[in-house]
Amino acid sequence: MVVLDVQPINAVAPGGPLAVLDVQPINAIAPPRQPPPPPATDRELPRCVRKHFLPALGLRADLPVHFIAEKTVTSTDVDAHQNRFRIPLDGVERCLRAILTPAELHAANLLHDMAPRKRTKKMKENVNAEEEGANKKMKEPKKKGKVHGGLRVRLVDLAAGAKELQMSRWDSSRATVVKGEGYLDFVRRCSFREGDVVEVWAFLQRHVRIFGVDVQRGDGVLHVLVVKKNQPRCCYCPIIPHAQ
Repeated sequence: MVVLDVQPINAVAPGGPLAVLDVQPINAIAPPRQPPPPPATDRELPRCVRKHFLPALGLRADLPVHFIAEKTVTSTDVDAHQNRFRIPLDGVERCLRAILTPAELHAANLLHDMAPRKRTKKMKENVNAEEEGANKKMKEPKKKGKVHGGLRVRLVDLAAGAKELQMSRWDSSRATVVKGEGYLDFVRRCSFREGDVVEVWAFLQRHVRIFGVDVQRGDGVLHVLVVKKNQPRCCYCPIIPHAQ
């Protein structure tokens, strides 16, 4: 939607000719944001996330944590040639986009809906192989596509902690991925492995300042938490199990 500055150039008497209007756009308004998704009632965070993990990251323990999707870790998520973690498309469209600002969506190449590409037979085979977690080794690295940059994010694992990376949607496949320098080294320290079923959660703490007073501190960085199902504890938990 565009807000217009409408001003008459010349005034006329009643019954006279119509006035000529000088119409100029004042500002362009970004597409309306969807409301944040409701909490997932059938999903439960590990207890240690709020008790130990969020405070250790310098975040509020009562911070809203949004369930994004469940997926099986594929060979491409831990492959040196791919060097990225893919977030399921339905979770991005249903939940992740709703918690980001227009500027953040733009940085992640998620602001505008992309028309589905007509898939060739080869593209379908590649997607099916990834979704099934096929254990196939790549003969050669994939050709590099368009560089998107990305939104600054932290990939978070209960065992390895947090690593600052980037999130972006690729034009070619419409896949939303977390990637960046140091991704592979970090993933090798994470608790999940190829074939594990994981849950993807997201949270962020924004900086709020009212009348010059900081009422809530936060850097606004999106955290993408990958939790292996039934993972009992995080790296900040006390050694004694019952202390969780």
